[in-house]
Amino acid sequence: MKRKVLILSVIFLTLVILGITALKWCSRPPQEGKECIFTVEKGWGARRISQVLSDSGLVRCRLYLLWRYSRMDGSPSMQAGIYRFDDSMSPDSILGILTRGDVVPVETSWVTISPGLTLKESLDLISEGTCIQQIVLDSLSTDSIFLGSSGIPTLEGYLFPETYEFADTLDAEEILSRIIETGKVRWPEDIDEFLENTGLSFHETIILASIVEREARVDSERAAIAGVFLSRMRSGMKLESCATVQYALGEVKEVLLYSDLEIDDPYNTYIYEGLPPGPICSPGLPSIYAAFSPDTTEGYLYFVSRDDGTGMHLFARTYRGHLTNIRSTTGR
Repeated sequence: MKRKVLILSVIFLTLVILGITALKWCSRPPQEGKECIFTVEKGWGARRISQVLSDSGLVRCRLYLLWRYSRMDGSPSMQAGIYRFDDSMSPDSILGILTRGDVVPVETSWVTISPGLTLKESLDLISEGTCIQQIVLDSLSTDSIFLGSSGIPTLEGYLFPETYEFADTLDAEEILSRIIETGKVRWPEDIDEFLENTGLSFHETIILASIVEREARVDSERAAIAGVFLSRMRSGMKLESCATVQYALGEVKEVLLYSDLEIDDPYNTYIYEGLPPGPICSPGLPSIYAAFSPDTTEGYLYFVSRDDGTGMHLFARTYRGHLTNIRSTTGR
């Protein structure tokens, strides 16, 4: 009996020693001089992460890592991102980095999209600022699947003007999506109520905002200019916006010729009634708010630049009054 107890004691002690030795072995880093960039993808759980760490040679035993993770206070989640690890790090050190989200700092690029830029101008800036190939951006701009998933009918008019900082790890789709989503966050609340008042669809409102952006120079006049165009549409008048003609021409002219106003293009609102087929630029927030809430209280149907360096306009209810305003600006 004593012999049996002794044998069992020896076996138990041996198992304890082996267990302690195994735990110590598992807790130590491999230390084989390996260093690597380790990416944790979104949606990865602890089991997937531990397996990839083990396969990468950064930990000796994935089960030990899972055990140590289960004993962490607060059950912190491991953060997605890009990390720099080497095999001199202990499992606990690696877990600490993953749960804190101590990702590798990435290089960033800054891009400023100014209000009034066309889609081409905006994509040129994005390409130059981020080194993403122009052809990739152009392809996405006509990709119906991308546009549909973004909830917009066209990219023109929906690249919200703002200064952006982009991580160099982002691809073209991620960059464009962030710009689009930034605009959506800034759009007015109670959109349906605004649309009911104007009778325009959401996309028509963005088109109107883009015209206001190119026509107005001072914020205080944007709602009035939006009101002029809305009143003209309601009266069955052509918009006769020089900005839409410039878009049709593909260039901005200081002075439009009569021949320019005759260009047969759906964006020429001197020929075609109603709004043009799409936005003509990316409108800024003041123009967007003006288009959602145009000022039609004065019944203005015309406006002309004061041409005095202020960027302001003279407004008129009648064509006769409009001619009077034109004469006052030209001195004739």
